[in-house]
Amino acid sequence: MKNSVKGFFATSIVVLAALLMTACSSKEKKVELRIIHTSDMHGNVYPYDFILDRDGSGSLARFATAIKQIREQNEHVLLLDGGDIFQGQPPAYYYNYINTADTHLIVKAMNYLEYDAAAVGNHDIETGHEIYDKCFKQTIFPFLAANAIDTATDKPYFSPYKIFEYSGVKVAVLGLITPAIPEWLPKHLWRGIRFESIEESATHWVKTIREKSKPDLFIALIHSGVDNDNPRYMENAGRKLAQDVPGIDIVLCGHDHKTANEWIVNTQGDSVLIIDPANNVNWASDIHITFTGKGNKQPMSKQIEANLLDINRYEPDSAFLQTFAAEREEVKSYLDKKVGVLKTPVFAENALFGTSAFMDVIHQFQLAVTDADISFAAPLKISAKLNAGNLCVRDLFQFFPYSNMLYTMELTGREIKDYLEYSYKQWAAPMAGPNDRLIVFRPDAKITDKYKTKVPTYNYSSAQGIDYVVDLSKPIGERVRITGFTNGKPFDMEARYRVAMNSYRAGGAGGHLTDGAGIDREELPNRILAICKHDQFLTMIEYFEDRGSITPNKKSNWKFIPEEWVNKARKRDSDFFFGRK
Repeated sequence: MKNSVKGFFATSIVVLAALLMTACSSKEKKVELRIIHTSDMHGNVYPYDFILDRDGSGSLARFATAIKQIREQNEHVLLLDGGDIFQGQPPAYYYNYINTADTHLIVKAMNYLEYDAAAVGNHDIETGHEIYDKCFKQTIFPFLAANAIDTATDKPYFSPYKIFEYSGVKVAVLGLITPAIPEWLPKHLWRGIRFESIEESATHWVKTIREKSKPDLFIALIHSGVDNDNPRYMENAGRKLAQDVPGIDIVLCGHDHKTANEWIVNTQGDSVLIIDPANNVNWASDIHITFTGKGNKQPMSKQIEANLLDINRYEPDSAFLQTFAAEREEVKSYLDKKVGVLKTPVFAENALFGTSAFMDVIHQFQLAVTDADISFAAPLKISAKLNAGNLCVRDLFQFFPYSNMLYTMELTGREIKDYLEYSYKQWAAPMAGPNDRLIVFRPDAKITDKYKTKVPTYNYSSAQGIDYVVDLSKPIGERVRITGFTNGKPFDMEARYRVAMNSYRAGGAGGHLTDGAGIDREELPNRILAICKHDQFLTMIEYFEDRGSITPNKKSNWKFIPEEWVNKARKRDSDFFFGRK
């Protein structure tokens, strides 16, 4: 009898336990996750424009307030960045190249904000191995780039992905970088790395990660824009990635400095979110996801809502500013140092329509430092303007906002002419009369657009050292007429000349040397005659300090013709370009 009672109770306990387990397993759980994403920070740590010496927009300081509030209101927050961190505002430059002993300011700031992961950007690679290899080891979070392959091991040079887990919900974050880096940057900056197609790399890794980790959410964190317009590389692969690679739920874009927030349907009929917060931490991607399901390795359904968060609505966080106050003063002290005197004011916008004092400063500098016959250069910051008077270190960032080196290349006279034909083909439209446009704008460009030209103005490369005209009434390819050197010497199409240009152009970026001058990309290294020891920015500091003062040359060495047409088009195109109604 006792055995029967014992058996009854034992059986009852087993049945009750089974019922409880069934009830628990059938009960749905809900997990909420907030994903916050910044991109293209470009050294914008403080709410202050160090170049213009005035209050600035965006910044990590304002973002610190936003993320603090978000974390107070949400249990689970995933904080990501899309790269291009270590270039832009002067604090980035200062800790890249001047104060290299201390931990990088931006590393400290991102660690302070407790980022969870970041993609690698092309401007991060631009700093060179010595800098990015060191900085990436100092962060408390991984930098991701699955398609940047170590040529020695044939495996990703950086971490390819990271798995996060929130109350049993798994989130995969796959990092990818634009593969166009070989077009823009000298090879020594990315020595030992090759860059694969974003789409091909993602296809492999999505399959691998889904099979291995079975995530409930799959995020592609890419340093690449939404829509591609680069004929040589799939530079901006966001839309194509979302459409053509199944298994991705969200594509977090960057690189193109344009906001986006849209849903698309991929090849399997699934909806994919594409979102891009543009640059300088003026915006952040703000994604709220609600997961529901039984869990226990069973698929979870998800509801996704996405917005762009306006960071300029927030006041800078006082604790953040206090934490990094000493670094700010150190950078400001460096930038306040006087380097020389500019005798006349210069305005970059004048470079759109002919010889300009702004470009003359750059050309004079390049010719003097390299002892070249000819200088090629473009306005890298078309909004730049400098008054006559004392110049400080900060002012030189208006001439050289990027960390390019200064090269001397060997080109024939014919290649120089073809280079210029190519440059003006992208820059200046064919004109049949005075009412035609001079600048090549995008067909759909509106006066309110941030970017209106068909190609960026940093590809509007002009020359100094030679005199020439660009006849806009002539057919494309026959518009540049070189009359000789400015010093009176004849120009020979068959002769070889020393030509100064930045490393971006010398590597083939923009296509001026390859598509224009017709030089094979593999041949370009063989054309290098010399490379300056320091980047253009530091070299220009030395140039100003050596000379004391600079007077831009008032003599025009090139111009657009017919002048009557050009004069009428100039104001009209200038007002449209700069949004002046």
